[in-house]
Amino acid sequence: MNSNKKKKYIVYVGVVGQIAVGKGVLVEYLTKKLGFISFSLSSILHEELKKKKINEFTRKTLQDMGDELRRKRGDAVLAELAIESLMKQGKNRVVIEGIRNPGEVEFLKKNPNFVLIGVKANRELRFKRLLKRAKPWDPKTYSDFVKVDRRDLGIGQGKSGQQVGKCLAYCDFTLTNNKDTKDLQRKVDVLMKKVFKINGVKH
Repeated sequence: MNSNKKKKYIVYVGVVGQIAVGKGVLVEYLTKKLGFISFSLSSILHEELKKKKINEFTRKTLQDMGDELRRKRGDAVLAELAIESLMKQGKNRVVIEGIRNPGEVEFLKKNPNFVLIGVKANRELRFKRLLKRAKPWDPKTYSDFVKVDRRDLGIGQGKSGQQVGKCLAYCDFTLTNNKDTKDLQRKVDVLMKKVFKINGVKH
């Protein structure tokens, strides 16, 4: 009985998808509506850049930093550091974003209450969303976007590189986000009822 209660207590939701696919909408819904806290693996990369006193960077800079850390410390390193930090916080509903390598997924899936959700959308639509959100490290032209997007997907990448395409193959559930925000939120709400039911947690 006690072991079952512990199993039901923690729900980890991983979010994976290509650039500007709408992962942020999913994460925002989980945090604002369902009481999750969010942890981005990219935050670890930002901290590493700060240590190196690198204040101006692009998405390529972040990709390079992630690849370097995985080569030096193992493909699961970002996930390991994330869980280490989250265990100290003791939160019971956590959404983890910024997953880009199968090593990270394999480590996170060791937790029986971990669920991986993939988000997909058309490339042209994603580029429009990227221009609208205007993050300083995002590519500004479609050709640059395609280069970064292809690398993020895993094209031409080594084992420790960006491998979002392979990560998507690990997903327990996949959502398509080719419409508006309300449509994705509706899909997330339906899906999370199913996820909570599986884990024995009240919605």
